[in-house]
Amino acid sequence: MKTKAKIKGVKYKPEYTHPRYKVKLETPAGKELIIEFDYSNTTGKKGYKPLGVRHDGEDMGVKLSWYSRQVEGMTVSEFLGILAFKVDKKYKVIS
Repeated sequence: MKTKAKIKGVKYKPEYTHPRYKVKLETPAGKELIIEFDYSNTTGKKGYKPLGVRHDGEDMGVKLSWYSRQVEGMTVSEFLGILAFKVDKKYKVIS
């Protein structure tokens, strides 16, 4: 469970129904990537979903597949799942 991007900062927000995560990453190209996401359990769409994405200061809306597929070589949900696991481990969250 490894990503090519390096985690530079995290915020964990447990007060929501499904905890939210905000992760600041440094991409392999040296750019800043900030992702806010949470877990969605709606029928047929279970998994981690982005709520907001910023890449090198540019607002990307909720689009993250361009990065997860091209750079990380995985789906958005897989990529965010790895990040969530690392944040949960840091904050000692029992899941």
